[in-house]
Amino acid sequence: MDLQVALDRIPLDRAVSITTAVAPRTDWVEVGTSLIKQFGQEGLRQVVAAAGRTPVLADLKTADDVRFEFETAFAAGARSVTVLGLAPQVSIDLAVQVTGEHDAELVVDLMGLTPQRIEELAERLPHHVRLAPHVSKDSQAGGQRPQDLLGAWSRGRRLALAGGLTAQDLPGLADEPELRVIVGSAVTKADDPVVAIEELRRAAGKDN
Repeated sequence: MDLQVALDRIPLDRAVSITTAVAPRTDWVEVGTSLIKQFGQEGLRQVVAAAGRTPVLADLKTADDVRFEFETAFAAGARSVTVLGLAPQVSIDLAVQVTGEHDAELVVDLMGLTPQRIEELAERLPHHVRLAPHVSKDSQAGGQRPQDLLGAWSRGRRLALAGGLTAQDLPGLADEPELRVIVGSAVTKADDPVVAIEELRRAAGKDN
């Protein structure tokens, strides 16, 4: 199980500070959509610099103009990018192509998709593409959990699970292969982000 710390809805200086503190103890750092919208390519570049050797994902949630948006993120140092599963299929196919040209990772955000559409994407997309069952911020208040979105389609796929996950959720996900769990507020709102990431590592079995 890999850990990814998502930086969202916080000032850029705090994002950089948290990145510096937790990057050595996490597998990925994510510059969330809100930070990208607020601080743009320069904000992404600063987080990449703070992350050092830890790879950074740019959560672009691209829906159109794939090549331009992806190239902008790669120029700032991102190693992974996201495209919306709600995007036109031509855009998703282009996303596969462009990330391949850059030897980068593509994550397809499945937020808002019907089970039928998720199954179609799982059948169509190559297995190196990571699929992301994602419960949106607005939907989390209703009690939905990202693990509830898993099904037969997810077996044998690389997954990135996102949506209000905490350390308490991780032991129940230990049997999922090729899984990356994305945690945001559990780290960014903690009094001490380093203590929080250490708790998450123990829950994920990474320090056992």
